[in-house]
Amino acid sequence: MAKWPPGIRPDGAGLRIRIFKHGKAIYSETLQGDPTSASLLTAAKQRREWLIARQKLGLPLYEGEESTSLVFEDVAQDYMDTLDAKRSTHLSYESIINGYWIKYYSGWPVTDITTADIKRRLSKLDIATKTKRNILIPLRGVLQHAEVNPNPVDAIRLKRSQKEPVQRYTPAERDALLSRLEGQAEVYFTLLFATGLRPGEALALEWSDYSGEELTVSKQITRRRLQHSTKTSVRRVVYVPKWARKVIDHHTTRFAGGFLFLNSQGGPHLDTDVFNGAWKKAHNKARVPYRIPYTCRHTRAAELLSMGINPADAALQLGHSTEMFLRTYSEFMVEYAAQKDNSRFEVTAENTAENSPQKGESQ
Repeated sequence: MAKWPPGIRPDGAGLRIRIFKHGKAIYSETLQGDPTSASLLTAAKQRREWLIARQKLGLPLYEGEESTSLVFEDVAQDYMDTLDAKRSTHLSYESIINGYWIKYYSGWPVTDITTADIKRRLSKLDIATKTKRNILIPLRGVLQHAEVNPNPVDAIRLKRSQKEPVQRYTPAERDALLSRLEGQAEVYFTLLFATGLRPGEALALEWSDYSGEELTVSKQITRRRLQHSTKTSVRRVVYVPKWARKVIDHHTTRFAGGFLFLNSQGGPHLDTDVFNGAWKKAHNKARVPYRIPYTCRHTRAAELLSMGINPADAALQLGHSTEMFLRTYSEFMVEYAAQKDNSRFEVTAENTAENSPQKGESQ
């Protein structure tokens, strides 16, 4: 008996092609001709391979039949079109989908994407574990939008790596840097150090937000646009330490009103480029190891914790939940610790014995 290729058998005056799914035939077609002809067999193989490729893409096998599966790029586009999120989130998700997933899953039916496929893709990316977690977020959203259940992203577990400690600024380093800054850059970084504001929140401040003692934070500038909401969509009031008020109160733009930080056209700065340039120069002049401006926020958080501020109050100042605050900023800075007492950590055999019930005593 002749050995025929899968899905191809002689059928009267020709060769019958069949496509199977879950053991059941979902497509059948007969190519007319001599079933013993090598050319007809080649044509049947090519025809079946073409049909299988269409099946994998979720495209119809019969003329006039509707597609049985949604293709990834179509679902991703519909997901982005209907996503209810901030503009910055939209831009971030769009960048991730285009940069990491579209080129890999182009043409794939969403139902064919598996956990194993995603893991293979991640293993080829030379990026940090945190970045891998971030790029999985919009992918999970796309597959959830397509109602793929179970969602293959949910089964992925990335190994947690130990976080490197943030090299926060000491008080001496902070003072050295601020003394090398002038003008708007000095006021800007004084605010970051003294209040822990996010850079975009500082750029969006207006003089009407400053009471002389506190700042009302309700907006931010992100991706060169003013947004009338914070990152967490929560308005908050932030205390300004006295040492910082002296710098802020003498800022020249105070008499012009409007925004605290003005560009050459009299409008707000839409990015931090000019301040970041001055920041790098200040590090060189002060001979302080360079850290990104966001480290000012970490430094303020550690300062609050180390001085005994209630974590819930400190979290409110920085615009975090208490849980997120403790997870992110739990390290102390020795330079800020007041009357540090390590005796509470002492556990010795002697004091353990003293506090233990003696033989014959009731417990």
